[in-house]
Amino acid sequence: MIQKKVLPFAKKHNLFTKGSKVYIAVSGGPDSLALLHFFSSIRHEYQLDLTAVSVDHQLRQDESQQDLKFVKQICQLWNIDFIGTSLNVPAYKEKTRMGTQAAARELRYQFFEQVMKKSKTKSPLLAMGHHGDDQVETMFMRLMRGTKPGGIPVKRPFAGGWIIRPFLCLTKKEIQAYCDTEGLTPRLDPSNLSPVYTRNAFRLNVLPFLKKHNPAIHENLQKVSEVLQEDEAYLFHEAQKIVEKTVIFRMDPREAEVNLKHFKDCPRPLQRRAFHLILNYLYRKPEDEITSVHLEQIFDVMDSQNPNSTLYFPNHLLVHKSYEELLFSFKKPDGSLPPVTISPGEEAVLPNGWKILAKAIKQRERPPELSEKEFVCSMESVSLPLTIRSRQSGDRMNIRGLNGSKKIKDIFIDEKVPRYIRDTWPVVTDQTGKILWLAGLKKGEVTDTEASEWLKIIVEKSDEK
Repeated sequence: MIQKKVLPFAKKHNLFTKGSKVYIAVSGGPDSLALLHFFSSIRHEYQLDLTAVSVDHQLRQDESQQDLKFVKQICQLWNIDFIGTSLNVPAYKEKTRMGTQAAARELRYQFFEQVMKKSKTKSPLLAMGHHGDDQVETMFMRLMRGTKPGGIPVKRPFAGGWIIRPFLCLTKKEIQAYCDTEGLTPRLDPSNLSPVYTRNAFRLNVLPFLKKHNPAIHENLQKVSEVLQEDEAYLFHEAQKIVEKTVIFRMDPREAEVNLKHFKDCPRPLQRRAFHLILNYLYRKPEDEITSVHLEQIFDVMDSQNPNSTLYFPNHLLVHKSYEELLFSFKKPDGSLPPVTISPGEEAVLPNGWKILAKAIKQRERPPELSEKEFVCSMESVSLPLTIRSRQSGDRMNIRGLNGSKKIKDIFIDEKVPRYIRDTWPVVTDQTGKILWLAGLKKGEVTDTEASEWLKIIVEKSDEK
């Protein structure tokens, strides 16, 4: 009886308690059917509220629909609530250009999330049938690809509750024996035997070799997985502190900006996990396509003496380095800033989220400039309205206090302004084309006359609110 192994394992990891609401992911195959039967056998003892959730991926025509009907009939027979759906994986695969397995997984988890969030129970559970052989496959495949080898977690947060995997202590052989003993007749998916999929090829060719030399490899690797995940949890907690101090996250467009000056002072293991946290935020989920090779590319760029570099990552993610900043962004910066005009009493909201305000102030004394974000000159010394535009080839300005002119290009280089935002940095001119202000950066030389009215220009940057 698998209960003798599963129940102590579940207790050790606090997977469920008396009165738990448990959704059980059931495909109709041996693993998930055995999982459904296991929970059915203990539901009265543990007073469990059970619901089976099943998905037809529309990948095997009538067969996958028959799987859904089979699970529904089993639930009726065992008096278990049932929620099922059909998902158009082929259409989603074509739309997103994802692989079959990845598209099916994404849609399936979206459905599970919807079901969980509709639950009226606090912290509902979603039980999945992954077993010890799956754990071995996963850890070796991740090592082979150069991604994190931590393995499948026994328990993890999901949709306001938890995903639990009580069968990670069992082998596939033990589950098959359980099905035979209990008279279960699961449905079989022939695609699970196709070597076209990497996991299946590993399962058919590599796993038998490993188990021949160590039949208890699943137990050993489960212990290793748990230790690695405990260590990772601590390191990620420390890395989160670094992220909070050195990274600015933005939503629209979704991007992350790293202050390398302070980030570089952190230990390399925490830097590595900080990058994982950044990538998880940007991709909205752990991104399996990001490998150790990608991380090493980031480190190479970060440590390089080259002040400007760009990396191209999966799903069109760009990683720009500019001096002491590292920007992760899915959107290439716009090529220029469309010119806009404003008069005193008006404001302009620029595409980069900045605001430029112009004010007329009537008084005899010159108003103070309270920061680099304010520019003041007499109203009579400029020709209105003002124009706000991007830099142009050959732009020069007379810098206040410099007693001479300087190219805008050279100012950007001297001030270490990231290359990817130079074309959208606002240049404020009057109607004659005279550059008054490289907003928030350098102020132009303007000869003030005796005046009773003054012009004040204020810039508000979106990342300083």
